[in-house]
Amino acid sequence: MGRTRIGLSAMMFSMILSEVISLGSLVSTGGRLSPESIASPFSIATILVSLLEPVALILEIIAMVLIASDSRRSINASIHRRLIFTAGAFFVAWAVLNFIVYLPLYLLVMKTGSLQLVRLALAVKAAAALFQYSIPFLLLFGIARNSKTRLALWAALIATIVGGLGVVATPIASVKLEPIAVSDNRFYAPKYEIDYTSWPYSAFLTLSHSGGILYLLVYALTITKLRSADDSNASIR
Repeated sequence: MGRTRIGLSAMMFSMILSEVISLGSLVSTGGRLSPESIASPFSIATILVSLLEPVALILEIIAMVLIASDSRRSINASIHRRLIFTAGAFFVAWAVLNFIVYLPLYLLVMKTGSLQLVRLALAVKAAAALFQYSIPFLLLFGIARNSKTRLALWAALIATIVGGLGVVATPIASVKLEPIAVSDNRFYAPKYEIDYTSWPYSAFLTLSHSGGILYLLVYALTITKLRSADDSNASIR
């Protein structure tokens, strides 16, 4: 299962990049999100997202393609393939919600200044995140062969969903719109003032990153086991 192992490695590196983006952004802003911290194209948070997030998404796509192409060789091939195709469907749903639903809504908000629309747009983005959080679980669950590994995957999924959703959904109720004049035109930009070091954000972040780290540990352990199995098969031949 060489392609599966490479695919899992690609997914693991994608998750590592996501952790680097999140933690790097938190450290660079001192744990406080403000319009000034995200508006500048030269801020560390903006640079990290611009440079690393496309790479993370490409690695995620590569992971799904490689694992799907090797899925017939899995012991639980039928279940494994269904989970992989579900992961692919979730990725498409994430992309549709972000680029076809959220982005047009956000552009409409900038023109109309509707507080209801901006909250709807942010709710759509939060819903899209749910699909993204589940993909690492779906790619690996069909390969997991013991109850401890599967339990760890469930724990990682639940922690990531509860923590990640809490981080992105909690600010929706307090979001405001700030008018900006550009060449005699008025636009509206969402305004955030979030202290991630305060409750409940600190708890949500702890859960989210704990789930991410648990995902990484399970992936690393599974990749090591697959490499050992491939080496054993190669020596037998």
